[in-house]
Amino acid sequence: MRLAAAVMAASVLAVGPAYADRIILTFEGSAYGIIPLGRASLDFSLDPDAYRVGGQIQSGGLAALFDRTDLRATSTGAAAAVAWRTYDLDHSYAKKRRIVAMKATPEGVDADITPPFRISLNPPSDADKRGARDPLSSIVAMATTVARTGDCAGVYPTFDGRFRYDLTLRIEGRTRHSGGGYDGPVLKCKMRYTPVSGYDTPKQMSRRIPEGEIWFALEDDAALAPPVKVSAPLPLGHASIKLASYRRARVEVASGTAATSP
Repeated sequence: MRLAAAVMAASVLAVGPAYADRIILTFEGSAYGIIPLGRASLDFSLDPDAYRVGGQIQSGGLAALFDRTDLRATSTGAAAAVAWRTYDLDHSYAKKRRIVAMKATPEGVDADITPPFRISLNPPSDADKRGARDPLSSIVAMATTVARTGDCAGVYPTFDGRFRYDLTLRIEGRTRHSGGGYDGPVLKCKMRYTPVSGYDTPKQMSRRIPEGEIWFALEDDAALAPPVKVSAPLPLGHASIKLASYRRARVEVASGTAATSP
């Protein structure tokens, strides 16, 4: 009994205090580096047991002239293995509105979508859905993997209520980021989008989409490496979202003591 108690005490001392991280980021979007497209934000809360992430996209500048968009989404789940539980999306666009409420189930996904999407000729199977995360949880999975391993290799199966696709990361290198509230090292990764199911035509399924790029912030004591830059190819250039503000609070779970980054 004494030996068991000593082992348990040593384990507690070795683990040390548990922390929760909250990271809030805002971004400015642009095309070709000069045309404003709007704003986006991500709000991560991650503790040893659970995570919650919220995202928002609002069109602006030239993009708002063609299709005014306001998208708000949240996702929750268990921190271990980033096992998602709920995903909720409210998307207003072109004088329309769609609401998506999804829950993870042992069989796959329970989804309530209003108005429903058009039925695809190649709908996602239960197995497709069961093996995927929602879009925000895929970001959490990427960010926690990068923070833990310092690498960005891997495939992230994703289901958004209509489409099932894979996001594949591969490392491009390391550099430094300066501006928008974060000055520090980042991991540069290439990101490939691969359609899997839910698409209407074979052409959509087989279309080759050029790789984009995503940069993850690397902080020594963070359990999550948030994205600080994302770019995607256009016919004659790139569209990108760049960091406008970065705030981080690290809280010791047991004591509630917080340390906040500006």
